[in-house]
Amino acid sequence: MSYEDYADLMGTGHESREPVKPEDEFFHSVYIAGTTRKNHINVEELAGKFQVRGVQYNLDEVNMIITHTKDILAKVITQNRRDNIECFSFKPGAPPWYGTSKLPDNSSRPCPQTSAERAVNEYCNLCKAQILVAGIFCDAGGSPVLTEEKKPIFIFIRGKGMKYKGVSDYLGEMYKRELSPIFEPVTAESTAFEKSVVNNKRFVTNIKKGQESSNYGMKDVFVLTAAAELPKDAVLKILEVSKNTLNQFNEKFDWSIRASAAPAATGYGQAQTGAGQMTMETPEKQETPPAADKPAQEAPKPEAPKQVFSFDDVNFD
Repeated sequence: MSYEDYADLMGTGHESREPVKPEDEFFHSVYIAGTTRKNHINVEELAGKFQVRGVQYNLDEVNMIITHTKDILAKVITQNRRDNIECFSFKPGAPPWYGTSKLPDNSSRPCPQTSAERAVNEYCNLCKAQILVAGIFCDAGGSPVLTEEKKPIFIFIRGKGMKYKGVSDYLGEMYKRELSPIFEPVTAESTAFEKSVVNNKRFVTNIKKGQESSNYGMKDVFVLTAAAELPKDAVLKILEVSKNTLNQFNEKFDWSIRASAAPAATGYGQAQTGAGQMTMETPEKQETPPAADKPAQEAPKPEAPKQVFSFDDVNFD
């Protein structure tokens, strides 16, 4: 007798996974601490400072070389200070897109394509667009911050809510830039590809904190600007790295895969909370962890960044 005789039971079981520590994540969340508190290793994160979770803490700014960007849709319900995802779309390819939740007849739920269409849809009116921007943690000149193994550190920011517009505007500005072509021969197709995919990878992206007024007072937002321009050979290397890490990016951020697989809670933020619901990785909203028995310690610090741009010592394998 084969297990396949009981294949209809797939999805009704339970999987248990070991918690993944922030230090061991492939992509590390970058956020602005909302309050001063001690984190999971008893390091005090200061309000208003940038935190690179599991890597470095209390920074005034962060620099990255973009490797991936992605527009997503997420219907988020906040419960007990945690953001639970009720419906999600990774927006693969061209529309129409479909959410992870189902219609009453159990068919796929189509996603309204604009914010106006979502606003008048009873189920989708809480669904909001977000932008994920991931890349290589670097210094202001573009030299990667390295681990002890000479490996680059991948980080990401999430443009959502008040933070959406600044991220969207920056990426739109990079798209509109008229830059000398990387690829030859130059065609309409190659030009469209470069503007959409390559332009934002040709500069170091500097991220600082700004503030915007909301109905609930002033809110911290990301302010993105293009800094040092990278040489052509470095841009081609970044494109290669982007291609080689696409699976890790999709595995991290395509929660529709997680919804179907129903993984157990990680214990460190992003987790499954029930059928069709997930929690987002929002460390700035988490409860302050209990004080550790051992004295407070500094976060482990990667090798200090170089002052001159170079990929020579980077181990991308």
